Parts: sequence; structure tokens; C-alpha cells
Amino acid sequence: MSPDALCVPPIKVLDLFAGCGGLTEGFHQYQPEGCARPAFHTVGAVEWDESAAATYALNFGGTAARSRGLEPPIIARADIREWTPPWGPGEVDVVVGGPPCQGFSGLNREKVRAERNQLWQEFIKVVVALQPKVFVIENVDRFLRSVEFQDLKQRIGGADLTNYELVDPLAAEDGPTGWARERHYLLNAADFGAPQARRRAIVIGRRIDVDLERDLLRYPEPTHSKDGADGRKRWLSVDPLFRQTAKLALRSDLPDRGPRPVPGVEGMHRGPFTARELHIGRNPEPLSLARYRAIPAGGNRKDLRGRYSCRFDGGEEVIIERSGEYRDASGHLVVDGSYRVVASGSVTLVPLTVRLLEKGEPAAGGPSGRSKSERFVVAVRTGGSERKAELEYLSTPSWDAHDTGSGDVMGRARMGTPSVTIRTEFFKPEKGRYLHPTEDRPITHLEAAKLQGFPASFKWCGSRLDIAKQIGNAVPIPLGRKIAESIYGYLDQARSGTSA
Repeated sequence: MSPDALCVPPIKVLDLFAGCGGLTEGFHQYQPEGCARPAFHTVGAVEWDESAAATYALNFGGTAARSRGLEPPIIARADIREWTPPWGPGEVDVVVGGPPCQGFSGLNREKVRAERNQLWQEFIKVVVALQPKVFVIENVDRFLRSVEFQDLKQRIGGADLTNYELVDPLAAEDGPTGWARERHYLLNAADFGAPQARRRAIVIGRRIDVDLERDLLRYPEPTHSKDGADGRKRWLSVDPLFRQTAKLALRSDLPDRGPRPVPGVEGMHRGPFTARELHIGRNPEPLSLARYRAIPAGGNRKDLRGRYSCRFDGGEEVIIERSGEYRDASGHLVVDGSYRVVASGSVTLVPLTVRLLEKGEPAAGGPSGRSKSERFVVAVRTGGSERKAELEYLSTPSWDAHDTGSGDVMGRARMGTPSVTIRTEFFKPEKGRYLHPTEDRPITHLEAAKLQGFPASFKWCGSRLDIAKQIGNAVPIPLGRKIAESIYGYLDQARSGTSA
């Protein structure tokens, strides 16, 4: 008997708010032991963003090189509010997805709340219409404190979701209640083999009027932990990735691959691009580059306090740090005094003495001009000689004044640990700990995609910004794979003979 004879037909999945296909990739990567046939068959995907839908079609559509010999999914590049599912009740086994995470921001503005509630209702409408055996909602951690989650709990077991229940993440009737229990809906991707510490709210619902043993659907068991306790593996670190990319040359931009059609979706789309072609750098402003150089391994914005870029008239530039207090009682920068040279982000023993000549014109901190750096014309004495130079302060009044708040701003990725959450603006170090661990640059699109778990064979469509959004909005692949494993074990009961 062939291995496939022991395998149930692939479980049919519909991916809503599919993005570029992070959850689909995780589900497709899961392969039960001893079974060569795919465990899951994605029959449809709905995504509004044109570039994300094109990326999805490239990787999972009918002409995808990674096709698995199954009927390609119906890919709807559509507003879900105007979309009607082409399947009937019970024809789809699993519905996955979640409304865009921006909808669950803490702003609580009426327009945002109204729109997110409408998108949320569309997800529920699809579940009610298709009656899947299982649904999976993934979202940001704030979702668990949203009115939408409270609405879901109230509707489960009554109203239009009368034949559904939520899977208890603790799988036990006793134990904590309230938030102490609900926080267990948060799963950390690092606990499931991703080199990224990213917490996502994962809410799983199941139909109670099907002939399946309910207790067999449980939340995935972590395979990794921070310290490797309880027989688990240690969290994966970023180290192997950055050792690998250190061997690659940085590109200045994506290849010039003009808009072209992508089978499975309408319109013309830039690309496709391979993963290797995503190893693209930025062209930072001189101020940004100086800041990168001034931050040591594992450091962040706080390491910029008292540090300046010192540019001599001849073109030479060094980073220096003032010895002692760098601001006076009034909050003004103290420029005159003793300094030391900074190399590789660390203070050396090389001394300098600075004498203020005049205050220079403030410089815009970037193309937006929103922030300005402080500049000074000075005389710098070293080794018995004095040279004229311009100092540019690398920190800001706000960064100097606040010890609280995110310590990840302008932070370097830490070796020996997973990365922080990869968001949609991972290419901007001012948004988080997105500086390379040792090089003076932000992480690249390739590195971000790898930290999310995307395989080298994955292809991409869109501009740099489009692709960054696709990467940052995706569910880490290892987490999606473990969720798929739990669902497969539950829905596979018909073959194994364990159904109720």
C-alpha cells in the first residue's frame, strides 16, 4: 500500500486578508509523517492590495513553479465587503485570516473603529456562510482587548455562531480567569522555531455539530524556549542569517523589471523578484550614517547622547563623545570641553579638545525636514595642533530627555537572540531595533523575509515599499506551520478512526 493510500484528501482552506501568503505558506509547508500528498489545499484567497495579491498568485497560483499538483486557488483581488464566496456551506474545511492590524490600533478614532468593525463583520459573515469545521483568526496582541474580540465571545454559542465554540488555549477547565487566561491566546513565533520574537493573537474556533472529538483540537505546543528548559530547544538566533548575508553583495535597488501581467490576478505588476534580489541597501543621509556608526553592538538611541559627527575641513570625519555632562542645567548642549574618539560604536582612549567658534545653521534630519540636528563650528585640538571642523549632534532633545519608552529605537539587532518583531518599516532604524548587528546599515528586505521564515524560492511583486509591507504584515511561517499541524491532527480523525 502506498503512503498516499493512508492519507486523507487535502484539507480545504480559504485565506481571507491573505496578504502575500504567509499563513498559506505555513499551512502548505506542513507535511504529516509518512504522507507524500499535501496535507492542505488552499482553494481560495481574498486580498485587496494589488501587489500582495500578485505575490500570492506568483507563489500559489496556477502557473506557480511551487505548485503541488492541485487545483489552483481562486484568488480574488477584491474588497471583501463586495466579495461573495463561490462555495456552499461545508465545502471549505478551514477559514483563516484576520482584518488588517491597523484597525486594532489604540487610537480609537471613530472612522477607524467603524471601518475595522465592518471588516471584522465580513470575516464573521464568511464563516457563517461557509460553515467551516475550523476558523483561525490571527492578529496583533491588541486584538484581545478590542471590542471585536468581546463581540466574538458574545456571539460564540449564540446568535449567528450558535454551533461554534472557541478552543481554550489552556485546554483545561480550571486555572486562571479573565485576562490571566486570555493572554494565552498570544503565541510567540520564537517558541515555534522562528528566529524572531513576535507575539500574535491566535484565536481558533470549531464547529460543535460535527462528528469529531473536540478535545483533539488543541493549541500547538511550543518547541522552543528562551533558555531551552523543559526539554525544548533554545530560541533560534539571528546569527546564522547574518553570517549568510555577510557573503552577499548589497544591491542599490530592485532590478528594473517593469510592470507585467501575473496569471491569476488582474492588472500589471512590477517584478517578479527573487529573494536574493531583495538584498537591497538604502542611501542614508550623512546624519543617519553617522548615527549608525556611533551605535555599538547591541546599542540603541541612548548611545547617541553626547556624541557628535566631527567633519574636518579636509573631508575627514570621526565620531566623538563629550566627556562629562553634555547638557547644562537649562538643557542646552555644552560644546566646549574634552572629548574622546569613538570607533565601532565604542569610546577609545584617543583624546580631543573642542573650542566653540560659532553655532551653525540647524540641518534638516532628512527629506521630510521634520527634525533638525544641531551644528557647531569648532576648533579641535589633537596632538598639539588645532583644526577647524563642524560638529553635528547625533542625538535629539527628545531622545536625551526620555529614558523610558522603547529601547529599540535606532537599535542594533542583538546577536545570540531572535530578532524583534519585523514590522512593515523594518528598513527604518528609527522605528525599531532594525540596524544590522555589526554593519552600519538597516537590515535588508531579504534579511527581513528570512526572519519571517520565507523560503528562498518565494517570489515577490511590487515596489520596495510594497514588498516591505507584505513581509511585515505576514504571519511568521514556522508559527503558521505549527497551527496547521494542530488543525490537521484534529481533522484527520476520519482516517485514524478517533472520531466521536
